[in-house]
Amino acid sequence: MLSRNEAKQKIADYIKNHAPIKTGEKLPIKIGETFPVYRIPLEYLVPNVLNDRIAWKIREFEAENNRKLSVENQADVDYVYKLIEEEHISENDRTLKDIAMKGQQQHGVITNDGIIVDGNRRATLIRQLFNGKARDFNKNVEEFRYFETIILTDDVTPEEIMALETSLQIGEDIKVKYNAINIYIKIDNLIKAGYNVTQISQYMGEEESEIKRKISTFELMNIYLDAIGKPDHFTLLDGLEDQFIKTNIMFKKLDNKTYSANWNYTDLDVNNFKEVAFDYIRNKYEGKEYRDVLLGGTNKADGIFSDEKIWKDFYEKHEEIINNATLENESDWKLLTKQLEGNLKHSYRLLTPILDDKNISSTIETILSKVNGLEELIKEKNELDEKDIENIKLIEKKLYSLRKEFD
Repeated sequence: MLSRNEAKQKIADYIKNHAPIKTGEKLPIKIGETFPVYRIPLEYLVPNVLNDRIAWKIREFEAENNRKLSVENQADVDYVYKLIEEEHISENDRTLKDIAMKGQQQHGVITNDGIIVDGNRRATLIRQLFNGKARDFNKNVEEFRYFETIILTDDVTPEEIMALETSLQIGEDIKVKYNAINIYIKIDNLIKAGYNVTQISQYMGEEESEIKRKISTFELMNIYLDAIGKPDHFTLLDGLEDQFIKTNIMFKKLDNKTYSANWNYTDLDVNNFKEVAFDYIRNKYEGKEYRDVLLGGTNKADGIFSDEKIWKDFYEKHEEIINNATLENESDWKLLTKQLEGNLKHSYRLLTPILDDKNISSTIETILSKVNGLEELIKEKNELDEKDIENIKLIEKKLYSLRKEFD
């Protein structure tokens, strides 16, 4: 395997002896400058070990192995290529066929020592074709020995490279192909590199308020992973983004004492609720029921926690379920689904009439307030037309009917 210093020298020698295949290309950095595109041998290149598309799996690998992946280590390079191959299999298959039949249609970007900044997936698939896959399409492998790419110069800083990668990938429409959790990790990487919210917003094409929301939600994701003893194991969050967004809103209301339940809950009650929420997330409980039944609406208190007796009975049963379970692996949590579902639905059935009573009372109070306002308005204007009188008679008739039904 070439070291990056050796690769840098070979790339420099190569472009000295070969003309670019095109010129005049622009990048979101070095505004006003243009760049040539070269065909560089794949053997000089390595994938980016900070690749945004697989960031969650890289962080997990590094946490489990207590070390950083290295572009100077052949096993690590092969591992990253494998992760890229496995991340979007069906999409990769389509792109592989497209490249095999049409060639590389979009150039990449590399550092001058051969680290791929943009185009890791394309380079990975071209590498597959060169290593033999081309024969599946009746093509000669030699057609795929090279990667078409812009080569960044020494004066491009690491910070500019990170911003460039963000703008080229996440900031474009192809961001939909990213796993949601990798977007959160990307923002975290940018913050650690010294970028502020305004800059990140510009690079990613997102509103600043959305970046701030993601930062706050990612903090909760990390709190959760620490709480379950799995720090940096971000693959455990797959498919749970919406749960964390809603949970974060709920937790903030509880912490700020702005969740208007009908009882005086304590800090201990709040901590107990947070533990329960994490248990349901760990179970990967169905998203809509988790949000609507356990958490309740973000602007009104209508979840299990809103009523003291129902919450405490629910929590006692929940603790019994957890304490009686054998939970050695993450898969064991999935076995609790029926019990957790049964406890939650039972409690919500008890809560429903209480919520209905609250809603009826609230509606009646609203009607009374409106009637009082109408009375004042009529006195002020001293006029009603025939249609108004008919509507008042209709309201009177319906209210009388309702009152007689419950007398």
